[in-house]
Amino acid sequence: MIKTIKIKNCATYPPEGTSIENCQKVNFFYGANGSGKTTISNFLQNPADSLYRECKIEWENGADADILVYNRRFRERNFKENIAGVFTLGQATIEQKNALEALKKQRDQKSEDLRTRTETLKKKTDDAEKQKSEFRDRVWEKILKQNDVEFQEAFSGFRNNKEHFRDEVLKQYDISHSSDKRRDDLLLRAKTLFVQKPQKYNVMSFDIDNIVENIIKIESSAIWSKVVVGNKDIPIGRLIEALDNADWVNQGRRHLREDRVCPFCQEQTITDDFKNQLDSFFSGEYEDDVNLIKQSIGQYDTCINELSKCIDTLYAVLKSCPVTGIDLSKIDSIKDLLNSYFSKNKTEMHTKEREPSKVVSLTETTETISALKQLVVNGNAAIAKHNETVDNHTSEKNTLVADIWEFLMDENERLISEYLNSSKNFNNAISGIREKISTCTQQLNYINLKITEAEKNITGVQPTVDEINRSLESYGFTNFKIVPSPAQTNAYQIQRMDGTLATDTLSEGEETFISFLYFLQLAKGSIDIAKVSNHKILVLDDPICSLDSTVLYIVSSLVKSLIKDVREGKSDVEQIFILTHNVFFHRETAFIDRRAEFCNDIHFWIISKDNNISSVRPYEKNNPIKTSYELLWEELKSNTNTSLITVQNTMRRILENYFNILGKAKDDDIVNSFSTNEEKMICRSLLSWINDGSHTVYDDLYIDSYTDSVDRYKQIFKKIFVKMGHEAHYKMMMGES
Repeated sequence: MIKTIKIKNCATYPPEGTSIENCQKVNFFYGANGSGKTTISNFLQNPADSLYRECKIEWENGADADILVYNRRFRERNFKENIAGVFTLGQATIEQKNALEALKKQRDQKSEDLRTRTETLKKKTDDAEKQKSEFRDRVWEKILKQNDVEFQEAFSGFRNNKEHFRDEVLKQYDISHSSDKRRDDLLLRAKTLFVQKPQKYNVMSFDIDNIVENIIKIESSAIWSKVVVGNKDIPIGRLIEALDNADWVNQGRRHLREDRVCPFCQEQTITDDFKNQLDSFFSGEYEDDVNLIKQSIGQYDTCINELSKCIDTLYAVLKSCPVTGIDLSKIDSIKDLLNSYFSKNKTEMHTKEREPSKVVSLTETTETISALKQLVVNGNAAIAKHNETVDNHTSEKNTLVADIWEFLMDENERLISEYLNSSKNFNNAISGIREKISTCTQQLNYINLKITEAEKNITGVQPTVDEINRSLESYGFTNFKIVPSPAQTNAYQIQRMDGTLATDTLSEGEETFISFLYFLQLAKGSIDIAKVSNHKILVLDDPICSLDSTVLYIVSSLVKSLIKDVREGKSDVEQIFILTHNVFFHRETAFIDRRAEFCNDIHFWIISKDNNISSVRPYEKNNPIKTSYELLWEELKSNTNTSLITVQNTMRRILENYFNILGKAKDDDIVNSFSTNEEKMICRSLLSWINDGSHTVYDDLYIDSYTDSVDRYKQIFKKIFVKMGHEAHYKMMMGES
């Protein structure tokens, strides 16, 4: 059975949608033409259509049924020369029918059993989820909130999600929930391990081996102790060697000019031969040695700069890594010592550059640099030891976290164990219900298979022919009938009495009536022989269009009979939706029993369209479509109406309709129904009051003088019905028990 219909973003229904909820066995929808009724019936007929991709049907317990829709499309689709035959059980023997009915009862019982078990499963599942949520909130408050300040590290990663925390509680409880720890001891350990948060450090990189190798190579070079002199074989060479002033001559040689002026005596004494001898003296090995000295000085400067940068980088690293144990002042001292050595060596080197023949001595810096490297080695060893300590700290902290969880699980063992036992019971119950649902579903499928097999042997299309023709004759349609089609198996044709086809010559009303009779046969059977006994849902969309008043009451009677069978469960139709714009048809079909004002299995809706937007208003068990006579009584019994004119006019119209027009009773008859003269006077006073008040206009004084008379005259109004013998009618219309 359908429980909810959601119509959204189609035709004139709004994008936010309209929900038709709490559908019952019988559902009445009243609305004007074009208000949106057919959209609902079209959706129910073809919910898979892309036009209704945002619409939805919600079934009771997820069990669906065949939906048969009677509307204009049904008439257009089925009203043709050869009409598909409807298989029913009309030709079955009593034994066969009884056997089939027994199977159907089994199916209904099993379906009800399945529905009950499905509802039970849903309730159990909801209860289990409710218990799960309650447990989630309890452990959140009792375990996390009450211990978060003291043991905050233990709850890291679980503070932002109650579900995750609940799952962690169950996980930790499963690991262990028996502890010999004391809260005080855990708090003491937590103050040490949770407050201090040491971090690991990377080892220091101090890769200066290539730099040191080049420095050592330069400082130990033989060039610094070599006496660099010129070519002694040159004539002037012997003089320079004897004077031992080669460096002085070499420096003066750099000042020779083209004007032949001697840089020493400042006279024009320089000849080409003398200049050539000087060049020859300082060429060859001498020049190579001088270039080597200059090159060594440049490389030495580069190495010093690179080493200085490495030391500065090391210094910065040491400042951010306090665990090395290295005193930064030692780095400063070593750096200062190296700078003094480098400065002294560079002075000696430049002296050698100026005086290549002079022997200089450089200070080796190897030991000082090695001392620096050793500091780095010692620092990295300290870092490694610290990191190992950090690793152990993490291990200790993890052990503490585990101990805290174990302690808390032990402390809350009763709370958690009670939940687990209850949850286990729920799970066992749910598992058992699911197994029974599975078994029940298999049994229901087996019964349906037996019903299908039984129907194949006892169903036929001829009973439908007989039933429709019987209805046509009973209701006065004698100029045509329905007969089996000679051209197509299991099909019908509509023929005139002379044997000619009547499909194209029927009036619109006749066509509507016979198509409705055909639809009623579909409700009893099916075009598919395997679906004759399937549960069905009927949708009637304005079945009385183009019908005269006589046929309107006939169709209304047929629909009322159908509704009665649906409510009493006497057919395969389990639910019906009736959509109409005809107020008389609505009143006729919705009238059930005057003794019962409301029916729990009948609900009402009104469909309206405002500004081209359709809406559906629910009235549940209250029928919103009433007669004018009923509305008069509704107005009378309303306590909010205090208008004298309205009350008098309402009473007059009720008495005129009920006693004068319907009952043919005059005012004198009503007055004479009272036994005493006093009562007669009071009654005549009432009749005069309501007649006068409904046909004249009061002045203010008259109205003021009678404003307290309404309740008194209502009592007289009631006595009229009592004295006339119609007290039951009064009580029914006033809603009195």
